[in-house]
Amino acid sequence: MRKNIFLHFLNRDTREIFRLYELFGTEKHARNLREPLNAAAILCEEFCVAPPGFVVEDKFAFELFEVQSAYLAEGLVRLPMRESNLLDFAEKKRGEYAPNRNRYSGLYDDSRMLLLSSHGQALVQRRVQIGPAIVKGFLIGVDTRSSAWARIRNEAMPEVIENMRKVPEHLADEGKALTWSIIEPNLIESGKPFWGEMRNGLQYTYFGQYCREFSAIVMSDIPYMPDIFYLPNDRAVYSMRRFRVFLDAIHAADLFLQASADVITNLRSRPGFTEFVDAYAGLAAIFKGDTDLQFHAARAAEKATYPWRRIPQRFDSSLADPTDIEIYEISDACREFAAILTVTHGLPTRYDRSNPLFSAPGTRVSTTSKKGKPLKIALFVALEEELKVLVRHYRLKRSAEGPAATGKIGEIEVDVLCPRAMGRVAAAVEVTGYLAKGNKPDLLFCIGLAGGVKESGIEHGAVICVDTVVDLANRKVTDDAEGAAQSKFRRQDFSCSKAVYSIAKSAEFEEKDWANFCIEEFEWKTGRMPSIREGKIASVDEVVASDDHRKKMVDSVDKLMGVEMEAGGVCAAASQYKVNVVVIRVVSDLADPSKADDEWRKVGMKTLAELLKRLPLNRVIEVANR
Repeated sequence: MRKNIFLHFLNRDTREIFRLYELFGTEKHARNLREPLNAAAILCEEFCVAPPGFVVEDKFAFELFEVQSAYLAEGLVRLPMRESNLLDFAEKKRGEYAPNRNRYSGLYDDSRMLLLSSHGQALVQRRVQIGPAIVKGFLIGVDTRSSAWARIRNEAMPEVIENMRKVPEHLADEGKALTWSIIEPNLIESGKPFWGEMRNGLQYTYFGQYCREFSAIVMSDIPYMPDIFYLPNDRAVYSMRRFRVFLDAIHAADLFLQASADVITNLRSRPGFTEFVDAYAGLAAIFKGDTDLQFHAARAAEKATYPWRRIPQRFDSSLADPTDIEIYEISDACREFAAILTVTHGLPTRYDRSNPLFSAPGTRVSTTSKKGKPLKIALFVALEEELKVLVRHYRLKRSAEGPAATGKIGEIEVDVLCPRAMGRVAAAVEVTGYLAKGNKPDLLFCIGLAGGVKESGIEHGAVICVDTVVDLANRKVTDDAEGAAQSKFRRQDFSCSKAVYSIAKSAEFEEKDWANFCIEEFEWKTGRMPSIREGKIASVDEVVASDDHRKKMVDSVDKLMGVEMEAGGVCAAASQYKVNVVVIRVVSDLADPSKADDEWRKVGMKTLAELLKRLPLNRVIEVANR
């Protein structure tokens, strides 16, 4: 499955940062927007996204969408806003930008608002509040490990940082827009050497909110716009330079990158074109060098029966669009070309049932089992505090009876089991009771908090994907030579599915995006960062806060990473009903005498919940049940 794309290059401030208004005349500036917009419209999975202000604030962006209005008409480009209607949006923006009305005159142009209102299908709701997010970003950005604020954090004087923290909050209180042209005059002169980083930090914070809410990334390597402000990206596939290299190799760059929006939307409706773009994405992911990408694309074009070399002579996008018959012809040629690449390089396809990442064009990835029933998982947590985090994070519905909560994570149905008590016995009873009623989830997750074993080098907040649960609750007690009682662990091992770890460490999961989101949203301590580890965990019947007892467990179990109290019972119960189990624990303490119920409990559970939310759970289920 490909990615949705955030159109950061349409923002006026972005192009001012790269001096496009100074360097280019009108024609070249407009061309420098049309080609990346077409590339994004071709490469995106479902849609591209940009705030409505991008379109109305700037004449180049507005004129582009006047010409390419089919992108708005088809909803291929979506414009999110919090307001329920365009009138409220215009009123709010005109008030915020009043101090710089001349600069943002497009916001006061009713004809531009009429263009947007004529394409209501492009206007969608957003949840995030951008202003408060920017205020928070400037307030705490330098306290995080985010690269966007690194130079300011490491080199700026305290008074510069303090001034930077306060300015957006002050402007927001006055009801002013938090745009650079309004922020800059309020910054102290001594901070001028860092204004470039501050402006980039503003773009990172502003754009990042949309990328997170709409699961979007940005196009990289757009000509004359080299910086992507540390936003989510994939330089192997979603690179303007690499996509052009690919298209140039088959003589089709002008055909697609200079095409009208009507042509692109028409092509996107045809399976052959979808296969063509998927094949590019697959090939680009394998061959990271431009030369290899160009070579293999050209070879495939030479093998095709369609005369790709003749495209520049046959089609001139500046003169006329291809006819409907020619669109059919191009689509069929794309399908043939995609088939050659797919067979030659073993690329995944949407029609290949062995590759659940893909689905048929216009449909979502399968969320049903082989029997056609909706996929369902069960989440076991021991404590009410853990349950509360899940209910809030996934917006689940509580129940007075079992399960404790129900709902969905994405498209996957979920039951949450919670005995509200610690221990292996309580866990086994809860899981057995659930499964005995005929419930058969496609996968059972045992999740929650754990004590980390410091000898393994693990830190607070680390997520342990457990490959083996070592049940150490049973012991043999004997007398030694002097008559003193000695206890020895009688371990029982349960093997757990490794699906989560294997997928979380693959290209299917954006681990860096997850970690950065958790740092910013869940107020991680400065200098700490979420991580994902794999290893063994001990399941016992007591809370471990003893160095001596922990060391005895470490001596009994090689490569032990943590200790908890329920997984042994969950695994024992699930094995009786032949249900596969995934055990994921987040470290909230280090199982030593300093053990305390501190802020890591809540931060850790939120971090773990966000991991599950972002994982392709359908893939986790498929891999776990192979």
